[in-house]
Amino acid sequence: MSAGVEADGRDWRLLARAAGVGFAGAVLSFYALVAFGASPRDASELVFPLAALPFSLGLLGWSAVLLSGEAIETFSAELGVSESWTVESGRQGTALLVVFGLGGMVGAAVAGTPYGV
Repeated sequence: MSAGVEADGRDWRLLARAAGVGFAGAVLSFYALVAFGASPRDASELVFPLAALPFSLGLLGWSAVLLSGEAIETFSAELGVSESWTVESGRQGTALLVVFGLGGMVGAAVAGTPYGV
């Protein structure tokens, strides 16, 4: 195993940027749908699940990395498929998906609040 995210420390700014991008994307998507004629409830019912999708995929990926990350890293290195994939990079990737989706879900909820949805 090579030194990676765990050895260098966590990049909290990267996680904050991912959450901010998810938040902004959800808010912009919500208001774009409302501007193009969708009801606020319909816009919320579309944007929130779209933001929940990367959140749920990140959670599933996180558990997969925790349970079998070492085996995947060793297997891919032995096959020569990917020597750059590490358990730490897998954790970082899934954490980015989780916070992006979380930011999007919060953004969808905040955008719908003035409309009561």
